[in-house]
Amino acid sequence: MILPTRIGLTRRGKLFLLVADRAILPHQFLKRMFVTWNWRLVRSSSQYYDLKIGRYTIKLHPEYFHIIFGEWGEWKKYHLPPFALKGATVLDIGAGCGETALFYFFHGVERVICVEPNPDLASIISENLGSNKWNAEVHARSFDTEMLNLDFDFMKMDCEGCETQLLSADTLPACVMEVHDRHVLHALMNKFGLRVANSKAGGKNARSNDFERRQFRMYYLGWRFTRAREKFRETKGLRRLYYAIILVILELHPDFVNVYRARWGRVWEAYYFPDKTDGKWHSK
Repeated sequence: MILPTRIGLTRRGKLFLLVADRAILPHQFLKRMFVTWNWRLVRSSSQYYDLKIGRYTIKLHPEYFHIIFGEWGEWKKYHLPPFALKGATVLDIGAGCGETALFYFFHGVERVICVEPNPDLASIISENLGSNKWNAEVHARSFDTEMLNLDFDFMKMDCEGCETQLLSADTLPACVMEVHDRHVLHALMNKFGLRVANSKAGGKNARSNDFERRQFRMYYLGWRFTRAREKFRETKGLRRLYYAIILVILELHPDFVNVYRARWGRVWEAYYFPDKTDGKWHSK
């Protein structure tokens, strides 16, 4: 079990627990504790964490440790199809450090195709594949629709915006994905019959936001960008030009590269599960 290392109070007098150098609220920790009771943090440093789950030990960048620690329970709800994955091949778009590959191997898949454009993260995936002897391969590049021609049974997509490229595809495989733009979501729903399983907000007052994420000053930058983008789409004329200038200024901010834009707006957990007969997918 991963236990808190310190208990403290915020400036407003609210109790928090420090877990792996991140502050979370007590009710959040209890919720995660029931999901991660058999996890063990083997080693931690400012650069990497080694996390042992069952028979697997995975190397993670600290940010990705907190992603898996905070979202594993949600993955069980939204990252699995209604059919068994035993013996299947999964196309993992936005593979991070290999944490979702680990998740799918836990659920019986035979093989995972990891797509991760960040070369540093792709290198960590390769280390994890070797140390755990996973049947997997790594594509250290951005997603493109040609990847839909690879041999796989199921696709998971969480790539902070690359789902837009699916609009140019002729067909859609069985998949789950995060969609970060309302217009793209509606377009995918109209073209393929994509359905929404869950919607979550990342706005200033969103209760679903992790406590530790609200500690970063980058929060306000990302929130402002989302608000300015919404206004840009809603207005015309000089006001539209005004918001276009604001967006450019925000993108020039030195911290902007560290902000996942979509995490500060609304995110939709969506899915598409067609019927499969005679080895081919047919939309329901």
